[in-house]
Amino acid sequence: MNPVNLDSENALRLKEYLERLGKGEPLESVQKDFREAFGQAAAEDIVKAEQILIHSGTSTSEIEKLCDLHSALFHDQPKPVSIKEMVANKGPIRMKTVQSGGCGSHGHDYDSMPSALAAQVVGHPLNIMTLENRELEMRVNHIQTLLDQQAPASDLEASLADLMKLGAHYAKKDELILPLLKYYGVGGPAVVMWNLDDELRDANKKLLSRLKTDDLEPAKMIQIRAEIQRMIDRMREMIFKEEKILYPMAERYFTEEEWRTAYYDMPRFGFAWLEEIPIWNEAGPKPSVKPSIADLKDASEGTKIELGGGQLTLAQLNAMLNTLPLELTFIDDQNISRYFSEDSFLFPRPTSSLGHEVFDCHPPKVLPVVRHVIEQLRSGEKNIISIMANKQGRKALVRYMAVRDENGKYLGVLEAVEDVTDLIVPSTDKNA
Repeated sequence: MNPVNLDSENALRLKEYLERLGKGEPLESVQKDFREAFGQAAAEDIVKAEQILIHSGTSTSEIEKLCDLHSALFHDQPKPVSIKEMVANKGPIRMKTVQSGGCGSHGHDYDSMPSALAAQVVGHPLNIMTLENRELEMRVNHIQTLLDQQAPASDLEASLADLMKLGAHYAKKDELILPLLKYYGVGGPAVVMWNLDDELRDANKKLLSRLKTDDLEPAKMIQIRAEIQRMIDRMREMIFKEEKILYPMAERYFTEEEWRTAYYDMPRFGFAWLEEIPIWNEAGPKPSVKPSIADLKDASEGTKIELGGGQLTLAQLNAMLNTLPLELTFIDDQNISRYFSEDSFLFPRPTSSLGHEVFDCHPPKVLPVVRHVIEQLRSGEKNIISIMANKQGRKALVRYMAVRDENGKYLGVLEAVEDVTDLIVPSTDKNA
C-alpha cells in the first residue's frame, strides 16, 4: 500500500466513516475499512485531516468519534463495552488486552509507533508527563485487580481517592500543551482531549462520592463497579493517545524556548504522584523578568509612571500587584491575554497564554460561556459578573469586571480571584 496524501478529499472520506458510525454500523466494520485506507498514514497527517473537518463545522462529538478510530488504527482496540452490558453481566467485563512495552494500552502495534524522543530526556516536560502516566498505569492496574477480585467498596474508595491526583496531570496537559498546539493551528487534539479530560475527572469525583454516600446495596455496587471499569478503560486509552499521538506532535511543533517555558510553568499546576521531580539540566536557569516599558529602551525598575492617583516606579507597581490578596488576569479589548498575577494558586495560568486569544485557552464546552461573559461586559449590559467556585479545595470569589477609560471606552476585562475560605463575616447584631 502506498502512503496516503491526506488532503480535503481524504478528509471527506474520514467524514464518511463518522457517518457510518452514526448510522449504527459496527465499529469493527468501520475500523477495517479505515485501516485499509489510512494504514500507512502518520498520526500527524490524520490530525491534519481532522483539522479540515473541524474548520468545516464538524461537531466536537463527531471529532471525538474520529479520534477513537484514529487511535484504533494503530492497535487492536477491543470493542467498547457499555455500562448496560456490564450491568447485565452483573459486574465489570474486563477488556482482553495485550500488554506491550509497559504501556498498559491495548494492542500489539503499540511499540511500533514512534514516541516522543524528548520523553526519554530526564526532566523534560514530556519526560515528567510520561513518568506520571507510568504512575497512573500502576494505579489503574491495581483498581482492575480490585474489580476482578470483587474487593470491598472501602478498597475501591481508597483507590479512587488516590486517583484524584490525576487532575494535576490533566491540568498540565490542558494548559501547557493543548493551547500551544492550537496556536500552531493544530486544534484537533485540544477539541477532543479537553472534553475527555474533564469527563474523566468528573467521573472519578462522582464515583468516589457515590462510594462514600450511597446505600451500597448489591445492585448499586454492580452499577458502580461497571462504571469504574468503563472509566479506567478510558484512562488507559488516554495514555495511548497522549504518548503516541499528542506528545510526538508537540515535539514536532514546539521550540526549545517554549519547552523551557512549559518546564518552569509546570509547578503552577502541581504534579501527580511523583515524590521527586526530575531536573531538566538542559533547561538552564529560570528566566528573570524585570519590570520594563516596552517602548522605552532606557526604562528600568526606577522608571516612574504618572497615574491618576499619583506616581509609582515600575518596581513599586509590580510589587503592589504581586502583594494584592487577589489573582488578577487582564484580557484586552481584542480578547488577547495580556497579564496575570505571577503567583496564581487557585487559577494557575501558563506563560504561553500571554499574547494569544483567551478563547484558545479554554475547552470547547465552556467557550460559549466565556464569549457570553465578555460580550456582556463589552456591550455595557453588565459591568461586573461574580461567581463562587471551588478550586484547589478552597472557596473562591471570582469577579469579571469591565475595564473602561475616562470616556467609557471599553479596554478589556479584569478577572479578580479571591480566596474567601477563611473570610469571617462581621456580625450585624448591635448587641453582640
